Amino acid sequence: MKRLVVTTWLLLIPPTAVVGQVGHAPESSPYRDLRAKHVLALTAGYFGGSAGAAGVGPTDGLIVGARLDLHLGGPAEVFFGVEVADLDRLVLDPTKGEATRVKGTFGQRVTIAEVGLALRLTGEKTWRRLAPYFGGGLGAAFGAGVAQDSSTFEFGTKFHVSPRLGVRWFPSDRINVRFEARNTVWRLRYPTIFFDPPVGAPNEPSLLDPVTMDDTEWTHHPSLIVTIGYAIRL
Repeated sequence: MKRLVVTTWLLLIPPTAVVGQVGHAPESSPYRDLRAKHVLALTAGYFGGSAGAAGVGPTDGLIVGARLDLHLGGPAEVFFGVEVADLDRLVLDPTKGEATRVKGTFGQRVTIAEVGLALRLTGEKTWRRLAPYFGGGLGAAFGAGVAQDSSTFEFGTKFHVSPRLGVRWFPSDRINVRFEARNTVWRLRYPTIFFDPPVGAPNEPSLLDPVTMDDTEWTHHPSLIVTIGYAIRL
């Protein structure tokens, strides 16, 4: 009799009820297949960070650019980006004393090119239309000249690395918005004159202490980036 009751109950209940007991029905699952395999995006954000011990490194300004993401398979994608940052540069005259060596803050444009790899934590799916990820990039940064700087310090061309993490939101299959936190790291090189006693004030210390400071310094530049992307086919 017990077996007969159980068998009858299984035959009478609808199949969807059984599915509901073991997991989400496909139409109600929070996971969706990620159809945006390759994405072309415009980027904008704020670039901050350290100006270095001497205070003369470029930092603090808006950054804009473009980025291409190519899906490699599984959770991995490779990206290529070019961005232009309009940053502030403090200009100093190290031959003068502390009270008079500051010439002012001027603008410097830095172009940043990079290639990198990102890994999506949700694989080839989104969770409630979100796809969090982490990754890193490397490339080169090219600084324009600052005419007001006669100290022989130049930003020039810098190799950089940039670990990052973020999340992409897919309001539709083709449109996506990305929020990314990034840390760009490059190395500044200081000229010899920064370590020499100022000619105009020989009794004052040099701009940088030659005993405790090297002529190179790694600086970190956290930035917050927003991108608007469109899925493309290649």
